[in-house]
Amino acid sequence: MTVHWKTTGWQSEYRIFREKTIVGILKKSFWDKTAYGEYNGHLLRFQTQGLWKPSTRILDIEGTRELGRIEYDSWKTSARITYEDQHFDWKRASWRSSSWSVSNEEEQVDYQQQGFWEKQGVIEYEWASPAIVLCGLFIS
Repeated sequence: MTVHWKTTGWQSEYRIFREKTIVGILKKSFWDKTAYGEYNGHLLRFQTQGLWKPSTRILDIEGTRELGRIEYDSWKTSARITYEDQHFDWKRASWRSSSWSVSNEEEQVDYQQQGFWEKQGVIEYEWASPAIVLCGLFIS
């Protein structure tokens, strides 16, 4: 499956499109390190904690139940996603940071960024949980 994403404003809102129809959204807050998103019926909230060794809690949309966690390396060039007892690796595919992927033994989601001021790009995958697709976009 191929979907497109595009940011608005100061890259605080990502919209996910299938052709010209919005099928998902990810809204980030710059000030309090939180975000929420929806894609194909999966509603998630992200809450980042820490400064030098940050981690992000993946919560249900109400923020009451923890569904997973994102742990970053020191330079935020890679991350380990744990979601509902499954593990995924997020990593940059190029030094320019214009492409990255989320994968485990069974699934892979590839992201490609285009544009400089108004960022946009493509997400490609065969089968992956919509929650994992959102996680990959959130980490970027």
